[in-house]
Amino acid sequence: MSKVVRSSSPSPSSLLSHFRTVLDNFTSSQSAFQVVHTCSLSSDTLPAPKSLYILDSSFNPPTFAHQAIASSTILSTESASQSAQRLILLLATQNADKAPKPASFEQRLAMMVLLARDVLHELSSGSKTHRDLAVDIAITRHPYFVDKATAIASYAPYSAPTTEVPPVQTHLLGFDSLIRLLDAKYYPPSHTLAPLEPLFSKHRVRVTMRLHEGYGSREDQELYLKALADGKREEEGGKKEWAEKIVLVDGEGQGVSSTKARGMVEDGEWEKLEQFVSPEMREWIKKERLYRGDK
Repeated sequence: MSKVVRSSSPSPSSLLSHFRTVLDNFTSSQSAFQVVHTCSLSSDTLPAPKSLYILDSSFNPPTFAHQAIASSTILSTESASQSAQRLILLLATQNADKAPKPASFEQRLAMMVLLARDVLHELSSGSKTHRDLAVDIAITRHPYFVDKATAIASYAPYSAPTTEVPPVQTHLLGFDSLIRLLDAKYYPPSHTLAPLEPLFSKHRVRVTMRLHEGYGSREDQELYLKALADGKREEEGGKKEWAEKIVLVDGEGQGVSSTKARGMVEDGEWEKLEQFVSPEMREWIKKERLYRGDK
C-alpha cells in the first residue's frame, strides 16, 4: 500500500511526484479505492470517522462551487454529530491508462489539496469549530456511485469494529449528477435502477440544486424528486422510499463551473477567474500553465 501523506504543510509542487507514483501503482494494482493525502486542522491522532461526506468530481479545476458544497454540508450538520467527521474529495481514475485532458490526474490531486485547505480554512474561521474534521484526498477506479460506495465501505481505515455501526456515507451531488444517478441507461444489462438498492439502503445523498443552468426551476427539481417519492419510477426499479434518503438543498456559487473557469484561462481573463477559484488555485493554474489552448 502506498504511503498516505498527512499534513497541511507540503506544497502542491512537492506532492506532484508522490501523486505520480501513487497513480502508477494504483493503476497496476487491484485496489478499488485509496486515500493519497489527508489534511486536517489538528496534529492529534484522527479519530475513526463516524460520518463520511463524499464529494466526487473531476476537479478540473476545483472551484468555489466545490468549496461551497463541501463547506455548507459540514456547517449544516448538528453539533452532536460534528465529531469524527471525514470529508472525502474523490477523483475517479478509470481512464488512468490514458492521458487525461486537459489537466493530468496528478495536477488535479494537487489542486484538490488546495481545495481541502480552503475548506478547512473557511470552517476554522466560522463560529463553529471542527477540530476533528479531516479531508481525505482519494482516488477510485469505479465510475458508478454504487460501486464507489462499496469500495469506500470496504476501506480498512473507515471500517468500524464489529461492535460499532459502520460510518454512514453522504454523497454530495449536483442536481445534474442526481439525474445521471437515477438514469437506468447507466445500469446494463437490465437497464433498471435495481442496482442502486445497496446505496440507498445504507447511505444518503445530498443534492445541491442547479438553478438557471438548464435544469429548470426549484419547483421543477423538487417535482423530479417527488416523482420518485410518489412511486412513479417503480417500473424502472426505483423505490419510493429512496426519496427519504435524498435531500435537496439550495447552493451557493450558482453559475460557477469548471468549464467556465477553463475558458477564462484560455481567454486570459484572470480577473474574472478570481470569481471562480481561490487566489491560491488561480496562482497554481498560472504557475503550472494549465488549460492553455484548451479550446
